[in-house]
Amino acid sequence: METADQTFSFNKRRALVGLTLVGIAPTVSVVTGFGLNAGLLGSLVFIFTKLWMFGLPAFWYLKVEGGVRSSSLPSNGGWMVSTYLGLGMAFVICIAYFLLGDLVLRAEDLAEILEPFGLTVPWKLAVGIVFWIFINSVLEEYVFRWFITSKLEEVVGGTWLPIFLSAGIFTLHHTIALAFFIDPLGNALASLGVFTGGVIFSWIYVQYRSVWVVWVAHAIADVAIFAIAWHLIVGF
Repeated sequence: METADQTFSFNKRRALVGLTLVGIAPTVSVVTGFGLNAGLLGSLVFIFTKLWMFGLPAFWYLKVEGGVRSSSLPSNGGWMVSTYLGLGMAFVICIAYFLLGDLVLRAEDLAEILEPFGLTVPWKLAVGIVFWIFINSVLEEYVFRWFITSKLEEVVGGTWLPIFLSAGIFTLHHTIALAFFIDPLGNALASLGVFTGGVIFSWIYVQYRSVWVVWVAHAIADVAIFAIAWHLIVGF
């Protein structure tokens, strides 16, 4: 007969395994795609790791942990808090861009990142922006806030440590990817912004337990980021 302590220890170990399997996927994708210049292999690994990131959390929760299906519908409010935080982040992003300009990101650097994907063409960039704001950001909240933040709560306990660790995992692959395209100072500033955003998003999730509520802040911040991207690539 298992004791309560044994059950608790088993649950923590299980959460740690799930956390590790999901958390390393973005870094594997970035290192393979950019660091190794793997070409076709990098593209295949990118697709595989995306499927890994978005399929494994649901499989782990439903099949390994025996969880119950949920649409993460909001039941604790938080819409206005998320909206205000998103608007605040968008304001800071715009101010940082206008004050720091090329120190954060140069037009030629962004074009170098986007050109291999055809995203320097205005209509393709517009489609990409719609995808990032309305689909990719929801998927990021599902992975990084629902799954990773929740698993960190099980593993380390508390409130703020899981939030900061989740933000660190969220930032890591962004930092590695940006290192291939922008200078260290720009990368440091961008990474600080991503980390701060990760902290805010994770805090919203911990407070309101809905990826949809968090997505509101994420989407608003993304609008500011992609408005700047559009300005650099296409102009207004």
